[in-house]
Amino acid sequence: MASRNRHHPVGAEAFPEKTKHYMPGEKAFYQRLEKRHQRGRLGRLFNLFSVSVAGLALIALFLNVANEAFGTIGVVNTIEPAALTGGPALDTLTNEELAAILLEHVGRRLRVFIRDTISQVPKEDFTKATVTEIVGDPNVDPAIADELLKSISHEDQAALLAKYADNATLRRLVLEEVVEQQVIASFPLSDTIFNFETIKAQIEGPILADYIKRQRLEAAEVTVIRFHSWLDSEFLTKPMSSAPALAGVRTALIGSAGLMIVVVLVALPIGVGAAIYLEEYAHRGLINRLIETNVRNLAGVPSIIYGMLGLAIFVRALAPFTSGMVFHVNFEAPTIETVVERISPVFVGGITYENGALSADSAQLDEQSAQQLVDVFLRYGTPSLTMQGNSDVSEMADALAEALDMTVDVVVTRVSKPHDIEMRGKTYRFDVAEGSLDDEAFDALMSSLARSNSFSPNGRTLLSAGLTLALLILPIIIINAQEAIRAVPYTIREASYGLGATRWQTIWRQILPAATPGIMTGTILSVSRAVGETAPLIVVGAATFLLTDPTSPFSQFTAMPIQIYQWTARPQGQFADIAAAAIIVLLALMLALNAVAIVLRNRYSIRF
Repeated sequence: MASRNRHHPVGAEAFPEKTKHYMPGEKAFYQRLEKRHQRGRLGRLFNLFSVSVAGLALIALFLNVANEAFGTIGVVNTIEPAALTGGPALDTLTNEELAAILLEHVGRRLRVFIRDTISQVPKEDFTKATVTEIVGDPNVDPAIADELLKSISHEDQAALLAKYADNATLRRLVLEEVVEQQVIASFPLSDTIFNFETIKAQIEGPILADYIKRQRLEAAEVTVIRFHSWLDSEFLTKPMSSAPALAGVRTALIGSAGLMIVVVLVALPIGVGAAIYLEEYAHRGLINRLIETNVRNLAGVPSIIYGMLGLAIFVRALAPFTSGMVFHVNFEAPTIETVVERISPVFVGGITYENGALSADSAQLDEQSAQQLVDVFLRYGTPSLTMQGNSDVSEMADALAEALDMTVDVVVTRVSKPHDIEMRGKTYRFDVAEGSLDDEAFDALMSSLARSNSFSPNGRTLLSAGLTLALLILPIIIINAQEAIRAVPYTIREASYGLGATRWQTIWRQILPAATPGIMTGTILSVSRAVGETAPLIVVGAATFLLTDPTSPFSQFTAMPIQIYQWTARPQGQFADIAAAAIIVLLALMLALNAVAIVLRNRYSIRF
């Protein structure tokens, strides 16, 4: 037994390792498999690295924006709010008390405040509008209802502000015009957390001393606010301001919302209609393939190109439409009353219009000539006649001479004399050969007629910008809608046709409901892209500083990207801080749109 154990030891050596045998070609297969696994592991590591880089970039973006939107500021008031109120905070004052402060300190500017805050009439009509028209309330105090604003007392103007302006607006006016609150220094959140005592000493020391020296003040008191947030509820409800501490994004938010409405109303039906045609009606010929190729190419065109297209078409070529002039919006069409008021001083004795009858008290013309003269002013003052540009000066002079039964020679000259008129880059002389008016009187009439005819429709409106952005996202909507329609199984079409439905009934009742989640998702994502565009809006003329909210598609406008761009271009550091706060608002808006798209996709998607 022992000898047997000596010859056959127990352990690892008792069982020698077996050599693995491979079938022909099997070893090469396993080697190739191992290499594929290695490449897979490398690909996974690269994907993980890419996701990490994207995540870090996103985190860096949010940290950088948050670092600027929050921090420490130093505030100096020309007049302390407590000195105005006797102790209570401005937030606790009523409208009447705030209006009384404005009356006491800046009473001469009350008309300007009314124009910029509560006026319901265009600025060009403000000086000649009655109080009732300005406030838009027929139940205004009868004692001042029919008066011009400049004719009523400052006390009555303050009462109008107290009654028709909201408390936040009055408080902003007090801070901006009376308290004159100024931020003299701001520091980011990182310095606030780690170096607050140092920056506080800087604000109260050299920064305050430099401010006192620049403003030539004897002394000033600074308030240091730690962990100040530029982003608060008032930031969303305040209009723009030249003072960073009082600026808000309300006007820009309303402008962006208006742009979104115009974009959706224009791009969605056109885009879906084009996709339906290309997928359901168009034959697969060369022309349709060329159309689809161009649509996909247009989706990659830089946005600045669409801005140039919008400038050429919507702002300039279609200015009478996009400015609202053809609808008599932003344009005061001439009336008999305004024409008579314009031309009456030219004639000795004048012209009157009462109870629907026109009468001439001048020996220079009779009622018939006066009527013809008024008709000329009405004709050349109508915007529809200037759709392709202003009327010819010689044409207007001939019409005016014919109405007055005169003979007038129109001369274009390079040498200007006292009674010559310069219009549209040329100098005109009107020599009266025969008639009841002398050269000076005819020149006065002609000058007035030319001014009434010199329309300059401003197509830089919200409608023009919305149409430009609609063109920008239209190819994307078409492509997304095509893909959504294409994803609907063809068997659904066959079943619908088999039950006797027409092609349109099949599209309307079967295909579109099934494709709607995909269409809406693509549309919302496209609109979120349009909301963040800046270049096209700059080209079509978005306002960089606008105090009044847009009230119609024909209003001047601004938008969130434009506001952010304008603030970041300002040299004061505080504007960079409120730009960061506006970036957070814009990001929240875009994330909300993306979240809505995801919800719609998951809620209404149909599995086939």
